[in-house]
Amino acid sequence: MNVETYFEDIEWEIKKLLRSSRESVRICVAWISRQVYAPVLQELALRGVKIEVVFNNDPTNTTHGLMPTNLYSTYAIDTRLATAFMHNKFCVIDDEIVITGSFNWSKKAKDSFENIVVIKQDYKLVKNFLHEFYDLVSYYQAFSSNYVEKCHCRSSSYNLAIMGAESGVYEGSKIDIWTLCVKNQHVSHVGEEYEQYLQTQLGMKDAPIWDDGYYDKESMQSEFYQERNQLASLQQYFNQRNGNKIHAVGVVTMANPNEHLEWNEESEYIVNIIWRDMYFRKIIPDVLYDDGYDGINKIIREHV
Repeated sequence: MNVETYFEDIEWEIKKLLRSSRESVRICVAWISRQVYAPVLQELALRGVKIEVVFNNDPTNTTHGLMPTNLYSTYAIDTRLATAFMHNKFCVIDDEIVITGSFNWSKKAKDSFENIVVIKQDYKLVKNFLHEFYDLVSYYQAFSSNYVEKCHCRSSSYNLAIMGAESGVYEGSKIDIWTLCVKNQHVSHVGEEYEQYLQTQLGMKDAPIWDDGYYDKESMQSEFYQERNQLASLQQYFNQRNGNKIHAVGVVTMANPNEHLEWNEESEYIVNIIWRDMYFRKIIPDVLYDDGYDGINKIIREHV
């Protein structure tokens, strides 16, 4: 792994790194200048490099940003809130190099005090940025077909499926469907279903261990595609079912297993979100914590 930081000549350094690409370039920045970067991207595309670009959908990019083209894919991100931005600033080159930092890819960015960090061959880091990139692509694809329901208290709400533990010869499990209020944690149980071999169907059991002491680019790519396929399987399963639309899927797990076993601490439980509709990403957190009352605690009690 190699890490370098740049505070001067950043635009030149970015272009140099882009031109070094042989396979793929994934750019995710708030603003990108057509005048500065389109010629470089066209050059790469004509060389056979796969290029995808995510940017904020706003008047600046409409006027000065990349134009639609069949040479590469672009995703202009709208946000649910008018005051919010797609404000990431990173680029992944050949699944090997990550560029990130404060520097926007606009024409005037070189006049400001900015920085980038260039990380090479840190494949765990690369995988995290790839997930962020394709989560935003999923958000882009979901944006036009989604809306947020409201609780009776006027807060945003969403439907959460909790996957219960599997048991028995046929690995049966219960799926509970809950509606949750974001602001006030109002919770209501709206249904339940039963399945057999669900985790096997969704590719959640017996997954290969990729990080077995030697984690290279090939290992990272294999693990990344496995994780994306698992997310796609979860989404497909819950989208094709009848009834309430599911916005997220979670499992109840113990938050302090080591402390509970070694020090006999009282067990604490949380709800880990393992999939969510990307449109709800800024609404639904990664973890729901036990509130000790009739909100999240009510969900946890059903599965402990």
